[in-house]
Amino acid sequence: MAILVVACSLALPALLVLLWVRAKSNGEEPSHRVNQVAWIASSVIGGSVALSSLQPWFAAVWSLIDLSSTGWLLFASLGAFMGLTMYVVMRVALFGVATACHRWSCRLPPEYADSVRHRLLMELYVLLGFAAAGVVALLLGYAVITFDIPTWSVLPLAVAVLPFYQTFGLPWLQYLRAPRLTTRNVAEVEAWLETLRSARALPRFHVRVQEGHLANAFATAGLRAHLLVIGGRLLDGMSNTELRAVLAHELAHIEKGHVPRLVLPLIIVGLTLHVLSITWFVRPLFATDEVPYLIAGATLAGVFGGIYLVALPGVFMRRMEFQADRLATEILGEAEPLINALTKLAELNRQPLSAKSWSHPSIQARIDAIRHPTPA
Repeated sequence: MAILVVACSLALPALLVLLWVRAKSNGEEPSHRVNQVAWIASSVIGGSVALSSLQPWFAAVWSLIDLSSTGWLLFASLGAFMGLTMYVVMRVALFGVATACHRWSCRLPPEYADSVRHRLLMELYVLLGFAAAGVVALLLGYAVITFDIPTWSVLPLAVAVLPFYQTFGLPWLQYLRAPRLTTRNVAEVEAWLETLRSARALPRFHVRVQEGHLANAFATAGLRAHLLVIGGRLLDGMSNTELRAVLAHELAHIEKGHVPRLVLPLIIVGLTLHVLSITWFVRPLFATDEVPYLIAGATLAGVFGGIYLVALPGVFMRRMEFQADRLATEILGEAEPLINALTKLAELNRQPLSAKSWSHPSIQARIDAIRHPTPA
């Protein structure tokens, strides 16, 4: 009951904020400031739903665990339960509800054009990934107990299972069969990509199109090749010259190996520190089942998440963006195409050039760095 009181006290003010945002929205991409306010309020509601879903979910699923089993089988069952709990609390309640609230408050159309069948299939893959990660993590815990292995040596490996799957596995399941660039009238860009691949001896990569309202692009790694995904609205809104600049930036990430060498280790380190902080400082507060301590625990959990999962990786990821811009300029042989592409990116997303995020510096800062490069 105390948890429900805390969740409602957090959600009600956030709901009023979202109603205010919806009253100001007209179905187009909101201004940067309104977008930030909507995301903060949506995240609070998502966190409140996640908090209030813990107790009934535990009560519903815990009865399905066969506590009469012993050894590794018990640990595997508990791991699957832990993975499913993480899926419901984090993926559905926290992320899913927050995203739905944000798009509802801003009156935004669906970001992706995937069919219902494809979305359900992707959620099944995510669900299985969470369950498998939980099983692996608890089996590692069983090995720690059975073979007297130091916990500190196993915890990063247990934490790494889910980020590894979501980085190297899930994007390929989601986008490998997505449309190729051949579906668009960009033959000149495709020829340029092939020439660039040979000239710079780049690692293997595949380019796929995410149909829908996504005005962005990203690159991720794989076991045998890299994957570069570009949003449909970006293809529709940019010239071929600007498109080459965007692709050059993403290819720079691939050439530098940013995802496997920097992003994934940062996520693993951040998650490990977060798990340790929750175990040491937050869990004792939640064990009291008293409202003041629950509020303090929820606040601490949010602070630790902000430090270890946002602020810490963000410092290095912003530097990574500057590195990719520098290399992209070298690939293109001139700076103006990338500057024009970054300016168009801000226009398509209705963001001021001064807007920055936890993982990216502002467009203006990137343009200034391109125009006035400093020694690396």
